Amino acid sequence: ADGIARKEIGREEFVRRVWEWRGEYGGRIIDQLHRLGCTLDYRRERFTMDEGYAAAVAKVFVDLHAKGYIYRDHYMVNWDPGLGSAISDLEVEDREVVDSLVSIAYPLADGSGEIVVATVRPETMLGDTAVAVNPEDPRYRDLIGSTCILPLVGREIPIIGDDHVQPEFGTGALKVTPAHSLDDFEIGRRHGLETIGVIGEDGRMTAEAGERYAGLTPAECAEAVVADLEGLGALRGREDHTHVVPFSHRSGARVEPLVSLQWFCDMKALAEPAMAVVHDGRVKFTPAKWGDVYLRWLEEIRPWCVSRQLWWGHQLPVYYRDDEIHVGLEPPEGDGWERDPDVLDTWFSSALWPFVTLGWPERTPELERFYPTAVLSTARDIIFLWVARMVMMGMEYMGEPPFSDVYIHSVVQAPDGRRMSKSLGTSIDQSELIDANGADAVLKVPAGTQIYE
Repeated sequence: ADGIARKEIGREEFVRRVWEWRGEYGGRIIDQLHRLGCTLDYRRERFTMDEGYAAAVAKVFVDLHAKGYIYRDHYMVNWDPGLGSAISDLEVEDREVVDSLVSIAYPLADGSGEIVVATVRPETMLGDTAVAVNPEDPRYRDLIGSTCILPLVGREIPIIGDDHVQPEFGTGALKVTPAHSLDDFEIGRRHGLETIGVIGEDGRMTAEAGERYAGLTPAECAEAVVADLEGLGALRGREDHTHVVPFSHRSGARVEPLVSLQWFCDMKALAEPAMAVVHDGRVKFTPAKWGDVYLRWLEEIRPWCVSRQLWWGHQLPVYYRDDEIHVGLEPPEGDGWERDPDVLDTWFSSALWPFVTLGWPERTPELERFYPTAVLSTARDIIFLWVARMVMMGMEYMGEPPFSDVYIHSVVQAPDGRRMSKSLGTSIDQSELIDANGADAVLKVPAGTQIYE
């Protein structure tokens, strides 16, 4: 609103302003609960950035790192150019879009012909390091082990066989860009391929894309690449193709899969006890179908990228000095140590809510009395973001699930069909409704309102 970027004022001033905003607006929800007549013990209000809560969050990070669950690695992440940060799979919103499916001829290096690949992202071909075919595909079986030339770039790249390739999609030959596709990244690791990043964290083409394309947006680059391929005589076809594309739920920007150095949490060991308590009935979902959804996600769970390139949140308890890395609640002795500027994914601290709010890691009377709770009432859109992670952390640190019943209620939608949400600006301030229509206003359903199961 002020037209100021956060980097213009610096981290310290930015965080000060957020706390100032929190002081002014942080009580709104509590005030709304008061006015709705919610009979809560308001003395027990907690905030994840409270000093004691923050200390518990740091302790868990350090502990999980010591257990080998948390580690640092170059890996494919969902990069949000709008936020300038990595985001988790669960913060990605899939949208159906129409792009061009482009067929491109890659000449065989021995001059004996060409292999044609089909792609909806021609701009990423500048970072290709292989062409992959299914080893069972008779059309290409004899080409495995040979090489081809990457058009526009002139780089000689191998033709490899990989079972991931679907012979029925496009031409059955897949351009492999390990830096800009999770599937390609995995293929690249299996075959020891080079990773060449041609799209940067600013959402624009990098110098690796070549002088002609550097600085363009991916959309601009795609058009330029297709035009250049046509001029080169390497374009074999172009048609509309409807497919699902990831967008950031927070910024609205198109998500770029990028290889980035981040902190991750290996979820496999944490997921097993969280599945067991649903299988044996210690945690029940209502309606029951959501328990099946929960289990399917946990069965296929991937490492969780927990670091965010933001300034508001729990700063990582990680310190660097040259090539040294120290994970701990305090910096080690000696000069030259700098703290990692990244913060934790907000759901990392939220996962600890059922027991940290009661005083953990201290064995307080409140923790003994109120953990575990009985019922969690929530919506389906945060089963993975919050519910599953609370169960995982509850089992890890308390030895039992944080609740016995998960009731998945309906999702209230705005008139345009989107869910009611503070971040989307589609919600209602019930205080305004009460001011205009009296205390019973929120109990009245307007005529013509459609109610769904």
